[in-house]
Amino acid sequence: MFHEPHLPSRPPDQRRALWENQPPLPGAALDTPANCGKQPGACRKIPSVPATAVSARCGHCSAYIKLDDVILHSRTHRTKVQTCGSVTVQANADLKGLNIECRDLVLYGRASGDFLCRGVCKIKTDQHISGSICARRMVVEKKTTVLVTGTIRVENIWIQGSLEGTLTADETVTIHRHAKFLGDITARRLIIEEGGTHQGAFTRLT
Repeated sequence: MFHEPHLPSRPPDQRRALWENQPPLPGAALDTPANCGKQPGACRKIPSVPATAVSARCGHCSAYIKLDDVILHSRTHRTKVQTCGSVTVQANADLKGLNIECRDLVLYGRASGDFLCRGVCKIKTDQHISGSICARRMVVEKKTTVLVTGTIRVENIWIQGSLEGTLTADETVTIHRHAKFLGDITARRLIIEEGGTHQGAFTRLT
């Protein structure tokens, strides 16, 4: 049975460093002091801050780090978003040329660009993404058709709809019943449920 990754809510009384105590992204080396200030919360030294805080200073390198959640809608003109919070693209949006770095990313609307998520990337509608996706976990929901022209790099991915691209997973790729993946897969494990399909090469990580 598929258990959808949970998007955690912040505790009401505090907002701790959202990057703290998490392993590095798949294939990424973002956790050394040399990367301070280059990625939001890269060195994970943010102290506890008030629940209303929307930014903080890195306790290691004093870099400015945003903590707020961001909603992108059809009238959004910004193309670059960098936050330790979550990003939601609303259903009426059709945005191109985005560069997003965040904790969790939820696509109700159309969005194209490069996405880096330290949590979950959830795709809830048809997408043609001219760019790459790097996420700890990724979910392509039922009845969605997604094309990613760049690379897809994750730890784990659950495909319930249709996904096309080049995929590397440090852990497991799960193709659910009636779902399909078109393209080459490199992963430690590949699970294809009855009725699911994969068209492409598979290389097992050791």
